[in-house]
Amino acid sequence: MELKRVPWTHRLVRCGYQNHSFTPEERSEGTFLLKMIEWPKPPNPAVSYQKSSDPSHVRFVILNFAKTFCVGDQLQVMLQMNDFEGHPKQYGGDYLQARIHTPALKAGSAGTVIDNQNGSYLINFNLSWPGKVEVSVSLVHPSEGVQALQRLREEWPGRVYFKSTFKSGDTSETTVCNLCLPQTKPLCNFTDLRTGEPWFCYKPEKLPCSARINHMMGGYEQKLLIGEEGHYFQSEVNIKKSILPRGPDYVTVESSPRAGTGLGKCIPGKPVLSPSGFYYQDRWVSTTCKVRHFDTPADVTDCLHGKKVYIFGDSTIRQWFEYLTGFVPGLKTFDLGNTKNTGPHLALDMDNMIKVEYYAHGKPIRIAPISSQDLPFIANKLDDIKGGKSTVIAFTIWCHFNTFPVESYIRRLQNIRRSVLRLLDRSPDTLVVIKTANVQALPRQVSFYNSDWYSYQLDLVLRKMFEGMNVVFVDAWEMTLAHYLPHELHPQRVIIKNEIDVFFSYVCPLEKS
Repeated sequence: MELKRVPWTHRLVRCGYQNHSFTPEERSEGTFLLKMIEWPKPPNPAVSYQKSSDPSHVRFVILNFAKTFCVGDQLQVMLQMNDFEGHPKQYGGDYLQARIHTPALKAGSAGTVIDNQNGSYLINFNLSWPGKVEVSVSLVHPSEGVQALQRLREEWPGRVYFKSTFKSGDTSETTVCNLCLPQTKPLCNFTDLRTGEPWFCYKPEKLPCSARINHMMGGYEQKLLIGEEGHYFQSEVNIKKSILPRGPDYVTVESSPRAGTGLGKCIPGKPVLSPSGFYYQDRWVSTTCKVRHFDTPADVTDCLHGKKVYIFGDSTIRQWFEYLTGFVPGLKTFDLGNTKNTGPHLALDMDNMIKVEYYAHGKPIRIAPISSQDLPFIANKLDDIKGGKSTVIAFTIWCHFNTFPVESYIRRLQNIRRSVLRLLDRSPDTLVVIKTANVQALPRQVSFYNSDWYSYQLDLVLRKMFEGMNVVFVDAWEMTLAHYLPHELHPQRVIIKNEIDVFFSYVCPLEKS
């Protein structure tokens, strides 16, 4: 399926949005967002592997290494990308990740990468703690690999496919389903009537479309790469490969009276700063507000007393539900007969009038078999919630859109944002919290479906679309990138605990800074 070089609404039509109208504002926003995330391309699309980015030939240099650094200063690193022949590259587009860290202090912070688009990169860090601060830079994808990922996203939106079972009496059939489904045979149209979100399955041979009972992950299309593209995804060669420094890889930072920030309490509507925070002694310190630490079950119970918490999204936010029910003995999971990895889930603390619900977000989602009725769209659920000061909403949506055209993700967020605005209009005291994407491990076989580059682009769109609204962001991206633990799609407990601390700091903020 070729999806290149056509207007964004036309691409959406080809993925099932035929019957959905787009306002001029939505069209304009879609065009702006696609322009915002445009990625630099090699000047010659037929670059040979030897001329591509080679992290083993690259070195970075800490600028002004000899100066005395203090807490609050900025540290800059310059990096020149070279190819496998050792020659400097003349164009940008490499996807890099960078952080500073002090292992002895369990401290870390993410860096900001600036692509000069001439083969050189400037990386900025805020120095937020004293001591020996080390610098780490990784090449996640060479620019040539990024172009392959972009081609896959545009030309193979169905490379992850899904299935549904249709059942009536003793007769059962299973067919392939997807957002972008070629009309090679009759289709069942399961487009949501309220949001216009499309979904299609191939029609069973014997049963009607109305006999559908579930949704499930189908599988992955293989052998997607062409030409030399396979060379760009070699683990520990040019994918997620650490880059070594030329000279020292650390600076010594001294304390400074200027380090005090006087942060206030956590309230919705504040912009997300970069960096959004840092770890110190394994605790996340926000640059936006004063984070509380909910270290005991009683701390959590006191905060959630009398509250209804709704959690929507994928498995990375289901971890919040699992953390809470595992940490707080009084919060009992009510058995709804659903499997652990699908949901929906419900937990209650009757004595403290606490209710916590979790729902997986609507299709597309890679998941074990789940009833069609148990997979609502976030926008529809938000429209069904009364809201108020005792209501807390938390959601995330990103990973399962990585393989699809970005336009479909934009459209999904437009629907969710519209529902959030309606909710806040009727119940302004409702707290809405958005968990961003998170960095993850990147073996070769995962890159074509869940690459950090895909997630990074969607995360940029998510932040921009909810910018300026009276909502809260929990910056899971930086909280996973900055931590010393290996990157995983499902972060370990210490990271989840810090995400929960930030989350609850908005639910129950400190009254005094």
